[in-house]
Amino acid sequence: HVASANTHVQMAGVPTWLRTAYPQRSSWKSLQSCTLRLCEGSAGLQLEASELGYVVDSVDEVPGQDPAVKSGVVVVAIAGSPLLGLADEDALEEAFGEGFRDGAELLLLDAEELRRATVERDSQSECPCNNDEVDEEEAADAAAPDPDVVLEHGSVVRIALGPALQVQSLSAGARQSLLADLDVFAESSGVRAEFHGPGEGSAACVVICGVPEEVSAARPELEDLLRFYGLRPRRPEEEQVTTMEVEGMVLQSMPARSRRRRKAPEAEIDDDGRASKSCTECYNGSADPDDQGSDQGVPAAMSATDGVSAQDEERRQFEYMDHTADVILHSWGRSLEEAFEQACICFFSYLTELDTVEVQTSVEIEASGHDVVDLLYHLLDEFLFNFSTEFIVCRRVELLELDLANLKVRARGHGEKFDLKKHPQGTEIKAITMHQMKVLTPNSVATQDGTMPRCVSSMEGGSVKEGFPYECYVLVDI
Repeated sequence: HVASANTHVQMAGVPTWLRTAYPQRSSWKSLQSCTLRLCEGSAGLQLEASELGYVVDSVDEVPGQDPAVKSGVVVVAIAGSPLLGLADEDALEEAFGEGFRDGAELLLLDAEELRRATVERDSQSECPCNNDEVDEEEAADAAAPDPDVVLEHGSVVRIALGPALQVQSLSAGARQSLLADLDVFAESSGVRAEFHGPGEGSAACVVICGVPEEVSAARPELEDLLRFYGLRPRRPEEEQVTTMEVEGMVLQSMPARSRRRRKAPEAEIDDDGRASKSCTECYNGSADPDDQGSDQGVPAAMSATDGVSAQDEERRQFEYMDHTADVILHSWGRSLEEAFEQACICFFSYLTELDTVEVQTSVEIEASGHDVVDLLYHLLDEFLFNFSTEFIVCRRVELLELDLANLKVRARGHGEKFDLKKHPQGTEIKAITMHQMKVLTPNSVATQDGTMPRCVSSMEGGSVKEGFPYECYVLVDI
């Protein structure tokens, strides 16, 4: 087969209609032209109609198109006839059909560059700062974000942010946190998310791209995320929302999102350093923590396992803390081992009501890491993998070995196979994340960025929780 040479089109050769459509563009990196090849009336191209033209999905080997014609490029013109901007699919098909012949010139642009240019153009045209005179009523309207722009049948959406001054007023830390949260959001939602700050003549926005259905499903969560940073208007019911810092994490009280919330009661520590009745009685129904012979309030299947007391089996030292788009598991203990165990139990408790789980089997988990935070991450990730494959939900977790010198951990979980007929379905945990993960000891705070001294400061670990100097914070994707 014969393929034409790949010819880059210089700015002088850009057609007038393309310059008119994108006046803010001084150059196009991917703009190319080539000759269309036909064999028995077929070009061997799989094309998808869009508002930008025909997007190339795939190219067959026959008849052998120019290398410039590849998946991910957009045919914006054929035989000198523009295809870009023809929103009506019938009009697009008619224009393409009229120029469809062997030897016809194709004008191509990379889909990503074209999408970016479209977002920039739309942001500029809608930015209130382009108006020389703005009266009071218009100024009030300008305080609200511009309408969202939907492109390519929903595969690209531009979410306008608040006024430029509001975006620019974000501190460096808040902006960094926003970008990190956008990465987590994009990964969990299966879309691509890009933050575009305000520029000359253009408003700030977030652009999400992907499969139209996934983009549509992700938009409400993105709205919540942007509201958290004050970049989108709050709903009326959210006007009383407050922000606080807990152990260095910026948290926000928000309306309930169909999540189960459990907070363990504060424990009172006796002279021997053991948790007294207030920490365990409400779970076990037993007032004496030393009473190993009584099974009062404890299911028969839980009375004794591997020499660990029923009292220990039922200890619940954890809570759930709301995060913008996910949830934070917070556990605490009198030792690092206990804090790790409680983090694992907290994980399973979010999946179902542990009071309905009996101890009928056990699973053993081993994990390693490059530091203590990574070690906790891999421990929870192994339990998540086991649940996803074996469906074992654990009512109790015990650490058999915690080797901090070699950064290895071995744990055993006790429970049974998950059964919808028996176990209430909680909220699915899709992934464990390293973002904002913390492991606190009496003297240090360990994060993915390193270890620092633990001070009486909300940004460095806060004050020690009385009687429980070891704590874990884990952000999970739900």
